[in-house]
Amino acid sequence: MALPRSLTEFTTRAQARWQAFQETQRGKRIIMGVRYILTAVIVGYLVYRMTTIGWGDIWASLPRTPWFYVLFGAIYLTLPIFQSIIYGLIFRSSPWTIFPAALKKRVYNKDVMSYSGEVYLYFWARDRIDMPALNILHGIKDNTIVSSITATVVAFSLLATFFFSGLVVLPEMLVQHNIAYAAVVVLVIGGMIALGIRFRRSILKLSGVLLLSLFALHTARLLLIQSLQVTQWVVVAPEIPLQAWFTFLAVQIIAESIPFVPSRDLVGVGFAIEVARATQVPEALIASLMLVHSVMDKVLNLLLFVAVSAWDRKRMARQGLPQNMPSEAALQEDAPNTSSAHESS
Repeated sequence: MALPRSLTEFTTRAQARWQAFQETQRGKRIIMGVRYILTAVIVGYLVYRMTTIGWGDIWASLPRTPWFYVLFGAIYLTLPIFQSIIYGLIFRSSPWTIFPAALKKRVYNKDVMSYSGEVYLYFWARDRIDMPALNILHGIKDNTIVSSITATVVAFSLLATFFFSGLVVLPEMLVQHNIAYAAVVVLVIGGMIALGIRFRRSILKLSGVLLLSLFALHTARLLLIQSLQVTQWVVVAPEIPLQAWFTFLAVQIIAESIPFVPSRDLVGVGFAIEVARATQVPEALIASLMLVHSVMDKVLNLLLFVAVSAWDRKRMARQGLPQNMPSEAALQEDAPNTSSAHESS
């Protein structure tokens, strides 16, 4: 059923005004300020909750097994490895050549702004890949769309599998409405597939075979990361039932799917601590696992970003390439003003 004309016009005008506001310097400063405030609120809440749990108990619950840290490294590297393979196919280049850029792309998307990594990759590839700039742009755009669709399909599929197979602890209300939720999941996934097929030629420029390959690679990446994540938790506390860990995985998937929220990993930590009570898992253990993972991720992001940047500058100087990589401020200004979880893991 079509919307009333007045409502349609109001929505169109509101969207246009919001887009125009986002593109102004004042709008960008306000949006960035709101993001910083939200991040401060999230951090403040986590500090408060962990204080109530007890910092001593959290410290005592730190993972001691080295397998936790080995699996963390595997989880961290899975995304840039798959991105290197994917863009190797798109750019018809060696994945090893793209791997350093894929590492920095991950940092930009995680710690600067969603999709700022794609902006960085465009500037990087423009000076290094033997391909027209427009083709590079279309390749990055198509992969971003496929990645977002894949992340949504995989997230809905995993959540549906968890919920309807009893692998997670469900509130009473959800149990009573399984059929309705199943219908919604099927409709959403079916609708996305139908839209993708209907508008593929007008939106996507890559070949159908390559798009299917990208979809398969993104699916494998997401499933591998989720499997490694559950394994990482199990090796730390094998006595806890798998149902509890699948519940935390479902919470993490939901937290990473929340749009327009900065520091979604920290939001996931907060959600996991609250869910710990329902699953009868020690809150100190969950707080410790989630906090260590988040801190290690940010520290490793910083170290690799500095190391890769220094290495890339030296290599460019040796090859006589222009060193015109955009600054962080430029990335924040040029990046699309949207948010997604397609690379949050």
